[in-house]
Amino acid sequence: MSENSETPTAKRRKAQVVSAAAECFRRDGFHRSSMSRISAAAGMSSGHIYHYFARKEDIVEALVAQEESELALLVHDVERAAEHSDVVSAISDLAERTAERYMDREHAGLAMEILAESVRNPEISKLIAESDTDVRRSFETLLGERTPESVSRCALVASLLDGLSVRSIRHPGVAADIDRVMLAKVVRFMLTA
Repeated sequence: MSENSETPTAKRRKAQVVSAAAECFRRDGFHRSSMSRISAAAGMSSGHIYHYFARKEDIVEALVAQEESELALLVHDVERAAEHSDVVSAISDLAERTAERYMDREHAGLAMEILAESVRNPEISKLIAESDTDVRRSFETLLGERTPESVSRCALVASLLDGLSVRSIRHPGVAADIDRVMLAKVVRFMLTA
């Protein structure tokens, strides 16, 4: 990458590549999404993409970082909400508000594609594991002292939310079946039982 890779134009172009790659990964899968397909979807030459990303794995790294950044904003929202109510209420409210994100088929499809690639690619597996650990630790910290019980509670809530993504792939109508208020109650129970 060149020195100017962080100019506003470069940031916009990198985002354009990441967005195009996400669409290609969702539609064609990771392996069928060549750099030439990604460049066509981004509306730029392959050479131009290599100016920003040396390889597809670097694009996946950018996608994982983008997801982690979005989740960090959600954690920040919970921290702010917890200042005015209890942490458990803030987390269960967050689960209710973000259910759509987990049940969105496009979001879920991309997540599943990246997870599938992480099974075959140790580098991507490491990225996913590190990102998951960072987000999980943020929620564990919100719950107070890190104990085996708080670790388990966070793992259960994460598994429930990740499971919504899996269900959205297996059963496209799941979003209509899930009562958001009930979801918040289940998360509250998982955090307090």
